Amino acid sequence: MAGRWCVCLLLVCLLLAPLAAWAEQVKLRISTQLPITSPLGVNLMQFKQEVEGKTGQTVAFEIFDKARLYQDNQVLEAVASGAIEMGVITLVQFHKKVRAVEVFDQPFLFNFEALVRAATNPDGELRKLLDNAVVETTGARVLWWQAFGFPVIFAKGQDARTPAAIRGKRIRVAGQNQANIIKSCGGIPVRIPAGKQLQAVKDGSIDMTMSGITSVADRDLWTGTDTITRTEHSIFEFIVIINEKVWQSFKQDLRAIIAAAARRAEQDLRRQVADVEAKAYAFARDKGMTVHELTPDEVADWRACSAGVIDDFMHSAGELGSRVMAAYGKLRTDPCCTSGPKGRFTRR
Repeated sequence: MAGRWCVCLLLVCLLLAPLAAWAEQVKLRISTQLPITSPLGVNLMQFKQEVEGKTGQTVAFEIFDKARLYQDNQVLEAVASGAIEMGVITLVQFHKKVRAVEVFDQPFLFNFEALVRAATNPDGELRKLLDNAVVETTGARVLWWQAFGFPVIFAKGQDARTPAAIRGKRIRVAGQNQANIIKSCGGIPVRIPAGKQLQAVKDGSIDMTMSGITSVADRDLWTGTDTITRTEHSIFEFIVIINEKVWQSFKQDLRAIIAAAARRAEQDLRRQVADVEAKAYAFARDKGMTVHELTPDEVADWRACSAGVIDDFMHSAGELGSRVMAAYGKLRTDPCCTSGPKGRFTRR
């Protein structure tokens, strides 16, 4: 009997050992611009619940959604400086710090799902180059990437199927590279935080807005627009970051728990993104919105007018940009990624 009690006591000690590593509760705040009910918000909650559960609530998260603490263009600096422990930002917010990250924002480089999956694989060369550069340059560490799908253009009573259709139109963009694309193709880019784009459409400050399709519901864009054009010329990704000093303060076992939860959160959302987008398009159509697909010829028009944007990226992204583009070139020779979007040109 005494032997059984000893065995039981040993098991209890083993179970409690991980929790003993954190005598005080670790509280981590997360700033995100999207509502907690959005697919990306649900993804954050999945991560939160897993880590809190596996640490017995000795690690606790507080999520500030809808940009309650910081606008999207303020989050990187807030996390890097330690003003907040964690944050969620778009790739375009790295423009000044790690320009090479904008490879995913280049026109028509990543325009089919298999290539996106391969390029964003956290174990792949391209991702490792970028994630390492972020922590070395900004003071913030990448925990995981959140897939947000392909960009579309929302408008009221007009489409954006060709560059001619946007000529002289004021179009909301999130970052500099998107601004360069719109300007190169004849539009007038306007930098507006994501949370303010609906009001800008309604009050006439802009004619169109570029965002992910899930914004139709998450940001109520259906209430101010009625037309969606699927340019899908790049990909939208959000990145969950943590202050590097905070990360280094964690013991190795806590880092392992957080990293594993982050990996699962990224994989789950990546698998779900196609279904999430499909539901968003169904929602838009249910609201009476018109959805336009680009023909191959219309894609060719967009590619032609935006070609200079890629040239500018190659010249300004530095040595890291060259390495990233080399990694991209390798991917395009891989069996996973040698094809492309379906369609046929009708022009000669």
